[in-house]
Order: sequence, then C-alpha cells, then structure tokens
Amino acid sequence: MEITIYPDILFAVNFSMDFFLLWLLRMILKLKGKGSRLAAGSAAGALLSVLLLYGWLLLLPSGLLALLLWLPALAGIGALMVYIAFWPLSCREFIRAELGLLFGSALTQGILEWGNQGWMLLHGHPIWSSSLGFVGMLFFLAGGVLLAEALWKGIHEAACERSCRYQVTLFYQGRQAEAEGFLDTGNRLKDPASGRPVHVADRRLLEALCPKPEGVSMIPYRTIDGGGSVLTAVTLDRMEAVQGKRCLVFERPLVAVSPGALKMKNGCRILLHE
Repeated sequence: MEITIYPDILFAVNFSMDFFLLWLLRMILKLKGKGSRLAAGSAAGALLSVLLLYGWLLLLPSGLLALLLWLPALAGIGALMVYIAFWPLSCREFIRAELGLLFGSALTQGILEWGNQGWMLLHGHPIWSSSLGFVGMLFFLAGGVLLAEALWKGIHEAACERSCRYQVTLFYQGRQAEAEGFLDTGNRLKDPASGRPVHVADRRLLEALCPKPEGVSMIPYRTIDGGGSVLTAVTLDRMEAVQGKRCLVFERPLVAVSPGALKMKNGCRILLHE
C-alpha cells in the first residue's frame, strides 16, 4: 500500500491545531504569552509532528513498542510547545499547561476525526485531500477559537458575578431591611476621618430603613472622570451578608447613600466594601 504525505498540508494542519490549543490554554489558565510566542510554539510543534510522522513511517513500530515510543514523543513535543509559548512558568503551571494541552489535543483530534468521517460520507474522500475541505477545516478551527473564547468569558463572568452576590440584611434601631448585595472588589471608599470602610446602598433602601438617621457622616469621593462630591452616610447597628454557607457580619457598618437610584444590571441594591 502506497502512502502519499504532503508535508506542507500536514504542517499547516498541525500548526492550526496547535495554535488553537495554545490559545485556549492561555485563556483558560490565564497564562502570559504573546501571540508571536504562541505562533512560535505552534510552529515548533507542527514541525516536530511532521518529522515524527516521517520517522514513524520509516521505522513502522507496532504493538506495545509503538505505544512506548509514541506517547513520550507527544509529551515531549507538548512540553516544548508550552515552554516556548508561556515561558517562564512555575513547575505547577507547567504541569497544568502540559496536561491541559494533551487533553485538549485528544479532544480536538476526536472532533476533527468525527468531522472527517462526516466529510467522507458526503464526498467519498478525506477532508485533507481537497483544498475546499482543508480551507473549511481552518475556518472551523478559527471559529472554534472565537466561540470557545466567547463562551469561556461569558461563563467566567457569570461565575464571578454569582460568587460576589450576597443576600444582605441591614439592622438599624429595631428595624431591618433585606436586599441583594454585590461585593465590589473595586470599592475602596473609606471615611477619611476614621479610616472605616464605606458601603454604598440605594437611596430608597436607606430612606425606608432610616427615616430619621442619627450620627450622619459626610464622605467625600471622586469619580473616574475626575469629578467629585460628598455622600451622606449613616452608621447601622449591624449588617449580615449571606451566600450559601458563607456569612459576613459587619458590626456598626458605615453605609453611604447613593447619589441617585443604584442601578445595577444584576438587580443588586448594595455595594459591599471588600
């Protein structure tokens, strides 16, 4: 049986897959690596994959010997790709990236093989044997990168938002009110006189809880665009923020009144100080 290998196509296919996988690794594991380094790592992996295939066909190992030779070779190529794309890495990050690359390679190979089988059923020849199929595969990988990035960002943002949402109960002079709260990691507002952290609540919520507040404080603040003003704040008796089994208790918290209605897309009415 005669086997024809097109090294240029094989290199292009492997380069596209490797770049796709390294891009996903950088996004999911939050690694640092420029696009040029990802391209260099992909090129190295693609070149070594082509050379490995040629050596494989020349030696033609089989059985257990094939497995013993093939797996270390793949792991070595993956390690070199990770080293080039994301160096320097800690030992733990390197192991995570290597395992993620190997898992992603197996998963992507399975998806492409499934697509190749479907192409063969429709056209009677492998997807790699026609320029149309090859170009379609490249667009498929490119679209996969963009789709995976969009999905990951959406899932990550949703998870972060859920992890920062709390059910908050405010207590003041025998009265209490409940509202959704958001732990704002960017909230650095403090009382300049005492240094106490300042939470921010919707005006209507505090007006209902504290119709006649005592011991009002004035908290100056500045906006991102350079503007500034003063917030009116009141010291509550207590505030509890609950999320599942986690409970944050703030004794004598200083809560400022928002300048207007606190409009947040997640419906929260209190910005908790981190």
